[in-house]
Amino acid sequence: MQYLYNMFQDLRISDQDVKLDQAKYRSFQNEAHAHTLAEKIDQLYIMNLAALELLNELGVSKSQIQRKIEEIDLRDGKKDGKVATANECSDCGRKVSKRRSNCFYCGAKINQLSF
Repeated sequence: MQYLYNMFQDLRISDQDVKLDQAKYRSFQNEAHAHTLAEKIDQLYIMNLAALELLNELGVSKSQIQRKIEEIDLRDGKKDGKVATANECSDCGRKVSKRRSNCFYCGAKINQLSF
């Protein structure tokens, strides 16, 4: 009986080791994704700053830019700093950004991009 108990405990420990390794891997992936997102945010910031400076140089005022930002924000019916709310995928049921033409999760066609 002790032999079976020891074998069971070894299996439990082995299972916990696998779960720990999986958690460490997911943590590493999340850190990599966060780093990539931070780089993209920096790039978008630089592009926006350049666009704003060029607009100012061309005579577009900051208040005109602010009004345009508010107009674009309200296109989805809400003043919330977002362009669009999420769609629900008809195949898998998950929430997917309206900016995507295919479901990020299952690949199903969602809508046509309109920019």
